[in-house]
Amino acid sequence: MSLPAAQVLPGKVDPRLASRLPMRVLVCEDNVINQKVTVRLLQQLGYHPDLAGNGQEALARLDAQAYDLIFMDVLMPELDGLEATREIRRRQQDPARHPNFGSRIVIVAMTATAQPGDREKCIAAGMDDYLSKPVRLENVRIVIERRGGSPAANGAAESPTATPVDLARLRELTDGTEAGLGELVDFFLEQTTLQIEQLVGAVRDGQADRVRSIAHSCAGASATCGVRELVPLLRALEQLGLEQKLASADAACAAVMSEFARVRVFLATYSQPAAEGTTGG
Repeated sequence: MSLPAAQVLPGKVDPRLASRLPMRVLVCEDNVINQKVTVRLLQQLGYHPDLAGNGQEALARLDAQAYDLIFMDVLMPELDGLEATREIRRRQQDPARHPNFGSRIVIVAMTATAQPGDREKCIAAGMDDYLSKPVRLENVRIVIERRGGSPAANGAAESPTATPVDLARLRELTDGTEAGLGELVDFFLEQTTLQIEQLVGAVRDGQADRVRSIAHSCAGASATCGVRELVPLLRALEQLGLEQKLASADAACAAVMSEFARVRVFLATYSQPAAEGTTGG
């Protein structure tokens, strides 16, 4: 959802945020004034972003080096933000050919239009978050804290506000033991892995009704287990299936797989106790 246009409040700006959440940042924006404003906001948080003037330049930047976070303007010449995002997600599926695309890349949409359905279009294209223009410093900080600590960042620790799973919610569903938590985590990972494989196959085969059904089921289980960032991505796929529009479903699937990879990394620690306690073959 679009963040509110909040004013910068005293004490809300953290010039050391980049030290807490180190990330390689790229700003993709065709308007020079907007470039300067966005870069200045990021600098106030301790970041030193690179610039790209359109989607083609962003892809060239990524070919040259890896990035953890991209602020992506939606409307640009040459290659717009939606198409650039779809191409990034496509290349992420082939890391052998595109090594700088192999890690999780957080993509945040920036748009001045704020029309109904814009967020859904961005999510369906593979974007992770959404900012309305004019971009505010406080909203940039909120997005970074929510999305920070991605595995691609060198040595970046997971921020409590950026964790992909609500552990408190997950623990509510168990018997209160670590073994119970591990059992639930293992079951969720096993089921979701299977469902995502089924989703990929349904998208490949053009089975829109099956895409809708699987995405609906997977989103429901993810919401129940507090896997909060995965849910809107799956809902976007569900909507594409409902509307019988699978043209952008490959990119939407790539976004789901990227986020689920992050979830697996996060939950691996919690599944280990259950794995160690098993004796069966």
